[in-house]
Amino acid sequence: MRIGVRTLMTVLLLAGLAAAAKEKDATPRYKTAEARHFTQVEGVELTPAFGDYFYAELREELKKAKLAGDVIGEGETVDDADAPQSIVITGTITEYKKGSVVKSALIGFGAGMRSLKMDADVLRRSDSQHLGVVHIHVKIDPTWNEKTMAKFAAQQLVKEMKAAGKAQAK
Repeated sequence: MRIGVRTLMTVLLLAGLAAAAKEKDATPRYKTAEARHFTQVEGVELTPAFGDYFYAELREELKKAKLAGDVIGEGETVDDADAPQSIVITGTITEYKKGSVVKSALIGFGAGMRSLKMDADVLRRSDSQHLGVVHIHVKIDPTWNEKTMAKFAAQQLVKEMKAAGKAQAK
């Protein structure tokens, strides 16, 4: 029986390693990706630093997720041959609620959380064709700073982009 358990564990370990190697060697879906600063609708009261935090985090998350072979800065040029396989990510911050530390501490269960809603457009660089629209809604503790909120928003955006890409591939 012990030999059977060890054999099963070895097979599962090898299968996991093979799956990890397959994902690690996967080629990026896009040649380049350009993340642009998101605009804010009137009435959204975020500091100007939030846009910079989000832009930096989005670039890092795109690199980490390997959605693109190269993540370029805003306004950088791309070779004409690479433009059809390149994307541009733009968007709008549509809503921000500051949250309440008192409600969070007294009530709990998600009451008083900071809330951020964004809409992101993914466009093909060559012809500006819409490849998808991603709606993001992030809720965090009201005691956390904007940098943390920007990190969670960028992670959610990249996660949704990967999921949409996998759905399109099927």
